Parts: sequence; structure tokens; C-alpha cells
Amino acid sequence: MDKESIKKELVDKSNNILAKYSEPDIVESVSVMNMASKTVFLGSLRVYNEKIAGDIKKDLKNQFDNYGELTIRDEKVVPCCSANYIHISFNISVIN
Repeated sequence: MDKESIKKELVDKSNNILAKYSEPDIVESVSVMNMASKTVFLGSLRVYNEKIAGDIKKDLKNQFDNYGELTIRDEKVVPCCSANYIHISFNISVIN
């Protein structure tokens, strides 16, 4: 599968997961880093309902685990002028 197809799938699947939990944010793009031995896909989601962040991380793991080596991180963000949210980022390394 080519990189653009994987990138589109990751965006679509991320947005489907956010929609499943009625989260208002959308993922517009996933970054791609090309290296000699692997390609890394980087994406992030904003989750405003802190109670469902764990469920969203589980869904991401289930959806993205088969692409390559998956790392998921999360961090609570408290901006000065808008609602708090959980920033969930994922990193998928695919061997070339």
C-alpha cells in the first residue's frame, strides 16, 4: 500500500473514532517522515471529554496496530482561553 493511501486511511479512521464518541474535533492530516529504513506516520487528536480518552486510545490501538509499530501518548492541555482537552498523539513506524 502506498503512503498516500495509508495517510488517508489514518485520517478517515481517526475521524470515525472521534465521531463515534461525538467529539467535535476532526483530524485534517497526518504527517509523514521518510527515512532510509522506515516511514513514520504522525497524527494527533483533541478529546474534550476526559472520561472517554481511554476508550479512544483503545480504539486507535485496535485500528492502527496492524500498520506497523504503534506508539500512543496522551497529555492533558489546559489552554488559557478555551476548553481543556486531552491531546492524544500516535506514531506508526512502517519498515520499508
